[in-house]
Amino acid sequence: MCIRDRMKIIKQLSIAIIIGLALVGCTSTESFREIGGVPYKVEKNRVEEGDYTLDNSFFRKRGLPIPNVFKGKDIEYLTARNDTLKKYDYDFFDGVDEKQALKFYKDLEVRGYGDNSPYWRWKITLDKDEFFTAIKNNLPSVYRGRPAEVLTLDDGQWKSIKITEAGIGKIKDVEVAGRGKSGVVTYILITTNKNKYLVAKELNIRKLFALTKSTTESGKDILMYGARGGAGKYQESPIRRNITLLPASYFVIEYTGGRANIYGGGYGHGVGMGQYTAYDLAKNHGYTYKQILSRHYPHSQLKDMYSLKGVGKIINVGITTNNSLDHSKVILSSNGKMRINGAGFKIDVPAKQKVVIINNGDRLWVSVDGKHRVKTVNPLDITAYGYYITLEGLKKGHTTTPRYRGDMLIKSSKTNSKKIRVINKVKIEDYLKQVVPSEMPESFGVEALKAQAVAARTYALSDYLKNRYEKDGFHVKDTTESQVYNNAKENESSTKAIEATSGKVLMNDGKPIDAKYFSTSSGFTEAANYIW
Repeated sequence: MCIRDRMKIIKQLSIAIIIGLALVGCTSTESFREIGGVPYKVEKNRVEEGDYTLDNSFFRKRGLPIPNVFKGKDIEYLTARNDTLKKYDYDFFDGVDEKQALKFYKDLEVRGYGDNSPYWRWKITLDKDEFFTAIKNNLPSVYRGRPAEVLTLDDGQWKSIKITEAGIGKIKDVEVAGRGKSGVVTYILITTNKNKYLVAKELNIRKLFALTKSTTESGKDILMYGARGGAGKYQESPIRRNITLLPASYFVIEYTGGRANIYGGGYGHGVGMGQYTAYDLAKNHGYTYKQILSRHYPHSQLKDMYSLKGVGKIINVGITTNNSLDHSKVILSSNGKMRINGAGFKIDVPAKQKVVIINNGDRLWVSVDGKHRVKTVNPLDITAYGYYITLEGLKKGHTTTPRYRGDMLIKSSKTNSKKIRVINKVKIEDYLKQVVPSEMPESFGVEALKAQAVAARTYALSDYLKNRYEKDGFHVKDTTESQVYNNAKENESSTKAIEATSGKVLMNDGKPIDAKYFSTSSGFTEAANYIW
């Protein structure tokens, strides 16, 4: 090969390398897009890792002992991530920087992935004394819920000590004492004329900040106003009244002129996939569901769930009423024939006839069409041969009486001799047909719905294999403790998304991941070990 040819090849290789370097981190030939006339760079599948340690400078500066509540390990597929658009030059928080937090959460111009949610930004304003009253009223119940995460300063140490309203004293200050890298509030310090109290972790903090006219004792509704990204102002109508659970632990407290202003953003715990982010990425950035999942759950792979040992096709769902597993009475019907199978008997029930089951002291009494048929101490299996089973008198998110695919297991409650437990035995794919519509609106589009279907299937499989509710005889609950189930009607788009991803789950190290998801990002998401 002559020198001229060699030089030509070297030149070509150099150009190729330069081009390659310029394209690192980009998966789209269209580098810039617009939202509302504002250009920003599209950064697909770029993830900020969450390797960091909680900042304890707040405690050191005040001579307070350093708490040791967050003991979780880094999870490589649940990391912190920046969802803000680069034009606004926001980055992760460094330590307890309340000035930076105030600037960020008060910024109604900032744009980010998923900023079309009405909870992208929100604020609550109330009298400072009313705010302190609510905190005082809520603190004992938060302690009772998770006493190891609600601590009292005693003899120079943070200790879990019973807290009563009478013993709290008069509140002098409520402060943010810790933040994660994403800005999520990790600690709230409450100072009274008697003691100091520390509330840790996002769910406890959200419960502590339940602000209603009953907790504040003012008789006035507490209003929350929201703003979408780039709106420049809050909506005229409140998005919430009387906040029984703060939408998220992404907020800042500002005291001015005898008022307490709480500025925040986001909805949910802030770990894993933001549902509004998935919607935005699919609709406005052309992401496929695989790209959405890759961005939110790095270091995970799509696999077939049925390739795993011990995985069946049926999942058992604990059905609740008013968030309780214990039912006073169960009324069932079906648009087709049902069969009740018990120990030593079978009862065939014609279509549309009602079955009424009560618990008369550890015995199930069964009536069909108003006529008593049997009483038994044993569980009952009820099948409708592929037809829906309706649980009459039960109300979920939608206004109609919920219908269930699969079969029903009816048995006496373990905790109340006059109550009944209801378990829905259903194919996993059919279970998803009533989960996905309950967790994500049909309007979010097919790619976002596919991502939701895979996340929901993975979440269910993880609980299934862990036997999380083994003592109760089911795998998952129908509430947010697992996933919301049958709170919205099935729809065609969700069903198509489920069928298109049939059996697909996210795996890491040979196991299904803990596929956490939530509603709305605040602009940042958090690593799992600084939430739980």
